[in-house]
Order: sequence, then C-alpha cells, then structure tokens
Amino acid sequence: MHQSTQVFKNRYIDSVSLMSLAAKVKKQEGIQEVVIAMATDMNKAIIAQVGLSTPEVESTSVNDLIIGVIAQSEERVLEAFNHIQEQLSGGSKSSSSSNEEKVYTSIDDVIEDGVKPTVAIFSIPGQYVAKEAMQALREGMDVMIFSDNMSIEEEVALKQYAFDHQLLVMGPDCGTAVLGGVGLCFANEVRRGDIGIVAASGTGSQEVMVQIDRLGGGITDAIGTGGRDLSLAVQGLMMREGLRRLAHDEATKVIVCVSKPPAKEVKELMIQTLKGIDKPSVVCFLGNKEVMKDEGNLHYASSLSEAAHKAVSLSPSFNGNLEPFKPLNLEKQELKDNRFVGLYCGGTLCYEALDQLAPLGLIQSNLHHNEHAIHDISGQHHTLLDLGDDEFTNGRPHPMIEPTLRNDWILKAAKEESTRVLLLDFVLGYGAHPQAVEESLETLQEAFKLASHRSFDVVAYVCATDKDKQGYQSSVQALQTIGVHVATSNLDACARVANLMKEGK
Repeated sequence: MHQSTQVFKNRYIDSVSLMSLAAKVKKQEGIQEVVIAMATDMNKAIIAQVGLSTPEVESTSVNDLIIGVIAQSEERVLEAFNHIQEQLSGGSKSSSSSNEEKVYTSIDDVIEDGVKPTVAIFSIPGQYVAKEAMQALREGMDVMIFSDNMSIEEEVALKQYAFDHQLLVMGPDCGTAVLGGVGLCFANEVRRGDIGIVAASGTGSQEVMVQIDRLGGGITDAIGTGGRDLSLAVQGLMMREGLRRLAHDEATKVIVCVSKPPAKEVKELMIQTLKGIDKPSVVCFLGNKEVMKDEGNLHYASSLSEAAHKAVSLSPSFNGNLEPFKPLNLEKQELKDNRFVGLYCGGTLCYEALDQLAPLGLIQSNLHHNEHAIHDISGQHHTLLDLGDDEFTNGRPHPMIEPTLRNDWILKAAKEESTRVLLLDFVLGYGAHPQAVEESLETLQEAFKLASHRSFDVVAYVCATDKDKQGYQSSVQALQTIGVHVATSNLDACARVANLMKEGK
C-alpha cells in the first residue's frame, strides 16, 4: 500500500462537504482509506488512528485542511488527490463566470463588503462557534448552528441575547429549517401554505412538513431550535421566539409545535405561551404520557402524523376532505423468540418508534439513558438505534449524507437469527444523499438472502414528497421491487412492524 498526507494552511471548508467527499472517494477502486478534514484535535486523532499522521499534521491549527490517502499504488494516490482538489476547487465556484460566488473568510469581510445577510449558518467545530455566532447576532442576523459540541452555558448566552433582540439561534445541532420557502441543511421540498412549524427536532419537523404536504396543505416557515432548547437550562427561549414570529406573521394561520418531552416547568411555560396566541396551535410532545385534552385554540397530538393531520384540518385555506385520523393503539404483549430491529437515520423518527412500539415489550436503544441503553443490535430484545447520534457520527458523515454507513448494520441485523423484522427510514430532500435508497438496495437484497431460511421482513419509511430531487415514487418502487414493505408515514411503519410481529414465524 502507498500513502500520502498533505496540509493546506488556512483553507476552511465546512465539515459536511468534506466528510461527504471523503466517503465518495473511499468507494473508488484501489482506495483503502481517505481522510479530508479540518485540523481539529478530534480529526487529528482519527488521522493518527488510520496511520496518516505526520509531523506537519501534528503542528497544524484548526484553520488548516488535511487530506490523506492510502491506496494500492502511487498512481491511485495521485489520482485521488487530483480528484479531491478538483472537487474542492470546483465546489466554490459557479459554472458561469457572471454568477461566480464570492468567498469570504470572516463575518467582518462580509460586513465590510456592504453585504447585509439575514441568516448565518455555521458548520464549524462546536468549541469555536459561539464567538462567531455572537458576532453574527450583533450584526442583526438570525443564526443556524449545524455544529454540535457547544457547551450549555454558551447556548444559553447566545439564545438569551437573541431572545432579547428578537433574533433566532437555531441550534446547536440544528439540522432542519425552512425560511421564506428556502430549505436550510436537511429539508424537504414542500408546497407553500399557511401552517408554521417550530420544532426542537430535525426529522420531526421534516415528517410533519412531509405529511402536511401529502394531505394537501402547505407551510410558511419551519423553525428549528436545537434539541436542548426545552431543557430546564435553556427554558425554551428559541421555541418562544419562534412562536412569537409565527404569531405575528400574517401568512401563518396555524402553528405546529414539536418536541420530545420538555422539562415539566418548561412544558407549562410553552403551553401558557401558546394559549396567549390568537391562532389555532397544535402541540406534539412525543413520548408525553400525560393525557392532555384540546382547549380553545390549543390542540394536542400524540404522533407526528396526527400533528400534521390536525394542522391541515385547522387550515382555513384547505378545502379538501380528510379521513378521520386513526392513532396506533397497540395492545401490550411479550413476543418471545422474535424481535424487531430498527436502524434509523432520523433521531426523532427513532424516538417516535420507541414510543409507539413500547407495548410490544422491552426495547433497548441508544436513546435510553437507563439500564436499557444499548449501542449494538446483538441479543434477544427489540432494538432501536439512532445511527445519526453523535456517538456514531464523530469524525464520520451523518447517515442521511452517506447512507452506506448503515449497510454493515443492516447485514448484521439480518444475520441475527432472532431478528424477525428490520425497520428502516430513508430521509430524502435537501442535504440528503442524492441516491439515498439506491445506495442500500444491493445490501438489502443480500440481507434477504442471509435470512432466506427463516421468516424475515423489512419495513421502510421514505420521508419525502414528490417534489424532492431524489424522486419519492421511484424510491418507493425500487424498495417494493425487492420485497420491502414501504410505509406511508413513520407511524404507519410502526403499525406494519407490529402486524408482522403478530404473524410470528
């Protein structure tokens, strides 16, 4: 094997682009290992682990770009480097010289050039983002922070400043927003309408907007807050600011609020805030066990699908007919010798499945923070894993960006004799892999072969609309052609899993 590592001083490129490119190059023939990363301490540790570190790498700063390749020949190493640099150079320019993008190296450069942006998106190492985000806020910009690993103290400071100045801090670890019809980071192409969404979850927001679109409704904005916003420390600062904005937006007639269960006093604060808004609102606190009845303009939903259904039914612009919503009410049962395994890319979709499938027995998951927490799929218990969680994505792309990272997990689940049903999600749209479903088809066919001697089914949900560039209908058809049961929602996927489990062997 041959290898080479190069350092490019003071060349910043966001981590999402770098990880996606590295994953694509690694799949090329003759390539054993590829690292394309900014020189953070964590990335340098990963580079050392794969044997690509050099004295020059060890002396780099966080503003430096590192490219390392291990391949079967010197020629393949050189070809890989040329391809990487071509992709990185081409990615910052438009194909038309008249539309060439201007690259800035700091917020100061943007301001000095007379540009007045309204939103700043950050995808840099979390320990460095607070300072840059605060500068953007002081320049009057809303902020979206894709980065994670920000301290709770920094998050509170940023959000308190934003709240006091009627600005947004979407994040940290915020992956989804739609502002003014423009999708940011991960988002779906949905019709415009009169329903506004505020969500402390990414794929939760995507599922709601997708189901609204499929029912014939449309959205104004979808505002993400980051998963910790409804914690006791943060006090729902950005959820409250998002609600304020939607309440004052003339185009928004219905508001949807989505999150996992908030801290008790924050939950009460959110409810009181919503009661003070003179517009119909739908609240979905996933996993909430307290029975909450609709009152006045405030309506409650127990699932993402129900939240979308109620929102569309309340929309004054919707003129169609909706079938009555049917919640998933499973009876408690213990299914011995048979289990389901869920391998999710979307964390909130995984959490909803954990909540909805609980009656089928003990479910182990990395979403648990108790004795039932698990980070593998071996064993006899039902298992649900969020493969997009930080523990699986440190130094690696998110599975929505690079779906092949889930393929080994799929094969492992199929090999486990106790696995009766495999549950998967495919989240399409902006930011997601251009062929998210196609990248898994061969692996799924192999999984069916591995389990051909026993009863084994795969249930999949494709979170997308007909307008998403990956092609919703073609994705569904491709999965159905190889024998996958394709659900119409994440809730429907849970129902299909339950029915297949009842059938047994």
